[in-house]
Amino acid sequence: MKVRKNYRLNEETVNKLKTYCDQTNKKEVAVVEAALNHFIDNDGDVKDALTIKLEAICEQTMEKMIKEKIKPDLLRIRSAANNSELYTQVLVDLMNYQFRNLDKELFITTNEQISPAVAKSIAVAKERLHNARMKKLEREKKTEKK
Repeated sequence: MKVRKNYRLNEETVNKLKTYCDQTNKKEVAVVEAALNHFIDNDGDVKDALTIKLEAICEQTMEKMIKEKIKPDLLRIRSAANNSELYTQVLVDLMNYQFRNLDKELFITTNEQISPAVAKSIAVAKERLHNARMKKLEREKKTEKK
């Protein structure tokens, strides 16, 4: 059952209400009732423009700080991943060469002595990764220009 109530509204609010009702073809009573119900259903949590702007500023600030704190760690992880990729390619190249041309017993590795094959494999893999990185950067520049 609906009960009749009278409320006082500012003239500016009444004008906004009339404009909204004209645009949406809704009755003033229905709009006011819906607005009050929405307010009550949300525990009176009404956000004004200033609150929304403050939330956006806080969010941007937090995002910036998180990026600044995490970026060095991400760079170290990326560097480690790149080194892993390099040495994986070196190993694949060496194993390929080994299994195609050499006996198992001739393949020796030590920390003190690097064979010419290992040095050459590292150089080739570094060049390959460098070229792939340059191509990726060029593609990113092209997509940014578009």
